[in-house]
Amino acid sequence: FILIEDQFGIGDIVDLGEAQGAVERVSLRATVVRGPDGAVWHVPNGVVMRVGNRSQSWAVAVIDVPVAHGSDLAEVTAFIETAATEVAAAPDLAALILEPPEVLGVEAFAADSLTIRVIVKTTPGSQLVVQRALRQRVKELFDEHGVEIPSQLPWMRGAGDLGGAPSA
Repeated sequence: FILIEDQFGIGDIVDLGEAQGAVERVSLRATVVRGPDGAVWHVPNGVVMRVGNRSQSWAVAVIDVPVAHGSDLAEVTAFIETAATEVAAAPDLAALILEPPEVLGVEAFAADSLTIRVIVKTTPGSQLVVQRALRQRVKELFDEHGVEIPSQLPWMRGAGDLGGAPSA
């Protein structure tokens, strides 16, 4: 049914369960997928229970930007919108972007950060290029304006912190 229903073709980026990557070959019996790490997966078509095609017709670049809890959300959102607009207008990327980028707002809370989500509708297979470019531009703007991207710092305990004998 994979061939008859045109679920994917050569060059599509697919998720076949355990195998994810670019389709290199499709036959009546099996599909060959090259993973992002270069591994080649030979998947018998009879065992494919579901197909996720990440590149049919269009794709979406999803960019999650972590910001500190104390950040001015209006200011940070404006920087992200500026970065998205600049990336969409870049000569080498404009043809890859099908619709204007959309900053959706706060997507998640974590102990050390808030996550602001941006989505960009792209041509098939272009989402990773757009994600990387947008992350880079956001980082540059944050650096220019002193906006910190939260990071987890390791915390180490000493013997005294564990209730043991104090060190001499």
